[in-house]
Amino acid sequence: MTDSISDFLTRIRNANFLKKKKVFVSSTKINLSLVKIFLRHGFLKDFKQVKNKKILCFLKYKKNKPIILQLKRLSKPGCRLYVKKSNIPKIFGGIIFLSTSKGILSDREAFRLNVGGEILGFIS
Repeated sequence: MTDSISDFLTRIRNANFLKKKKVFVSSTKINLSLVKIFLRHGFLKDFKQVKNKKILCFLKYKKNKPIILQLKRLSKPGCRLYVKKSNIPKIFGGIIFLSTSKGILSDREAFRLNVGGEILGFIS
């Protein structure tokens, strides 16, 4: 798999659709940063790093309905999408996650730190 971010998002999206309680994803620095952002913003219940280079993500549900409604990759390896701080779009009830000079950040964190970057995707 050459695009670990797309693989990560697809695994989360598929497990969420099938109402699984947990899902394994590959452990990379970017994936770990994304998991921490999703956890901080309430889209995941918890996570654990497993020895065999995997991350075990515990999905979150409310009254047996998934918290994650949409999860999409925007910037792809063949078509990168960059924005300035002033042009970061807002998503009602969700977040955009960006790769910036300060690391992987949510739209709110990037705005607070006054940085733009590559829009990786969004979750709502």
